[in-house]
Amino acid sequence: MRSRILLLAAVLLCGPLGMTSARGPQRLFAYEPGKCALTITEVFEAMFKTEVGLLIGARARLSQSHLLHYDLYTPLNPQKRQFLRAGDLGMLRKSHFNPEWPVRISIHGWSGRSESCSNAAIKDAYLSRGNYNVIILDWSRQAMDISYQRVSTQLSSIAANVAKMLRFLHDSTGVPYEQIYLVGHSAGSHISGLAGKHLRPQLLGAIIALDPAGLTQLSLGPEDRLSPHDAMYVESIHTDLTLLGNPSDLLSHASFFVNWGLGQPHCPNATAAEFAFVCDHFAALYYFAESIRRPRLFPALRCDSGAAIHSATCHCRNSTSSNSTSSNSNRNRNNSNNCDKPNRDANAGAYSHSKSHSMCPCPSVPPGHQKPHLHVGQ
Repeated sequence: MRSRILLLAAVLLCGPLGMTSARGPQRLFAYEPGKCALTITEVFEAMFKTEVGLLIGARARLSQSHLLHYDLYTPLNPQKRQFLRAGDLGMLRKSHFNPEWPVRISIHGWSGRSESCSNAAIKDAYLSRGNYNVIILDWSRQAMDISYQRVSTQLSSIAANVAKMLRFLHDSTGVPYEQIYLVGHSAGSHISGLAGKHLRPQLLGAIIALDPAGLTQLSLGPEDRLSPHDAMYVESIHTDLTLLGNPSDLLSHASFFVNWGLGQPHCPNATAAEFAFVCDHFAALYYFAESIRRPRLFPALRCDSGAAIHSATCHCRNSTSSNSTSSNSNRNRNNSNNCDKPNRDANAGAYSHSKSHSMCPCPSVPPGHQKPHLHVGQ
């Protein structure tokens, strides 16, 4: 009975759960009912298979190239994935990958899967804005594990495979590293950062960390987790400081604490794509997807320090200039206070400012403007 209770608790901490699975290369995948997410049964089955594999030693004999897969979506195949594999030039040439288009790679977190609704939301958002190569990494064979401690020990080897894939794409097609952005959620944020470290001295264009994981990463130094040196620009969006997220403002150049990183207004379970228990943790994914579709939707208040955010003591201050532009951040300022709207370039997928302080939502923003536009379950 105790083991069953522990297993149930682990599932409640898991990634997006919801309506149906999306298995097989021909299954349509989109942010629509019936085309994304998982069922609770599949999570139980996957975790059980992981435990059995560990007991018999089967997984230990598999390399990362066999444990991971990369799903490619483009405007030419927006809902039907094409598989890519590092070093497989034939597979790459048969795909719709276009080196003239920016590359965006989404990396799920603990107990996640490439076919999750949050991945679908990000993929659809990018493709709604133009020509992109959207690649979704699936590391579910390792992520579907009841032990997060055990998962954490594998993040570096997963990241090494990601770096291998990025070098392969660059060397085979000429796509510039600065046109490659990694978008990681939770543990996927740290995989993204570690992949950036494996690529040194090359630098990726950006890493977007969506509610980066706390848990075992809280005690790690910058060489073992996400850090501002892992890409030309690193941004973190924090939505769950109380449970699964990382409260640090030292992970990135710009840290956004949406609604102070606490109690997202559309939770619990507004999307019906994950348990209410982890709704805040997954909110960052949907905020990010909506910011791609509507680049100037979310105003933000510049805070002086992370401590000011954690104590919710940031305040709008009167500005002495109207519509002034900072020389190093290209941010248009409101003429009555310092509540700014970060400009997310659709071609870049990241806010245009850099080296900025931590951010939190401006108190003057109407509550309805802080909620992401959610389709699933509404």
